[in-house]
Amino acid sequence: MPKRKVKEEKPPKRLGKKEILIAPIAMGASLLVALVIIPHFAPPPIPTRICLKAHNVDSFNLYPTVQVVVNGTQEQLPNGVGKTQTAGKECLHVIHTDMVGNKLHIEYIRPIRLTMADFMKIYSPTNKTIPVVDNLTGSPIEHIINLTNYNVKYSYFSEKGGFTDVSTPSHVPPFTNELVARVQLSPK
Repeated sequence: MPKRKVKEEKPPKRLGKKEILIAPIAMGASLLVALVIIPHFAPPPIPTRICLKAHNVDSFNLYPTVQVVVNGTQEQLPNGVGKTQTAGKECLHVIHTDMVGNKLHIEYIRPIRLTMADFMKIYSPTNKTIPVVDNLTGSPIEHIINLTNYNVKYSYFSEKGGFTDVSTPSHVPPFTNELVARVQLSPK
């Protein structure tokens, strides 16, 4: 019977310069696609259109003050500002109120810069009416204010020690815990 030849093992092939560079080039290309190209074609969602998954679970929270003054009388923000129905489900927006008063609650997964203009998009989506709560009688009564009957003026409490008037809500500084913003409505 003939003897079988034993195959000799070949030494492993050494990687050339091209093979060594393939992995870093592929990782760099995927990083470029993820950070530059995808956000260009699929931008991140607009924060004021996001519905929170749960309440008080996100790590970034702010509690700015917003005063609503109608005909010289300070009114309150109703509970439920920022809570809407979207596609048959309840939606809690990033900017909302937790109770009747003048405090907003802003919560998000990371620090975010939101302004009075963002709040007004949620508070008055049609820019025609706003809800307010009158508590002068001791029992809170909610009213709907028709903005077409009023001159609307925006201001914020500044380091000058008083309220600084601005022409539009977008000129109010970004919300912080210390910010006090004011919406004044006076009859036309």
